[in-house]
Amino acid sequence: MTFIRNIFLLLLISFSASALAKWDEETGTEVKNGEPIVYYYKVNAEGHKLVLDKYVKRLIFIQKDKIFKRAIHSIRIDGELIEAFSDRFVHYPEQTAITFDNKDEVLKKLFRAKRVEVNVTYHREGEKVSAFQIK
Repeated sequence: MTFIRNIFLLLLISFSASALAKWDEETGTEVKNGEPIVYYYKVNAEGHKLVLDKYVKRLIFIQKDKIFKRAIHSIRIDGELIEAFSDRFVHYPEQTAITFDNKDEVLKKLFRAKRVEVNVTYHREGEKVSAFQIK
């Protein structure tokens, strides 16, 4: 009886730990349908910021540096490689929009993700991985 209870407790703890994995929230100044817009984000150890824009169904990679020529062709969500497309913001060169073919499916995976890795290709420096731990 105690053995079964211990297994049940371990399963409950593992499910609750995965349920606690979440993005940080930030409320924007804009209003959509009478509600303030909420953005989800993570900042990694290098100071890069990854913003999950659920309204446009995209990611925004922000890196405040002098290297503005970068492209993002793929990301990894919990180890799964996902093809991506990137586009720089003209007025905010430190920001890069990341979009996907199947936006709804990728958005669901991002909300459940524990780790997101962004494969960034820089103009002269080659490819680097920027990892974000979602806890």
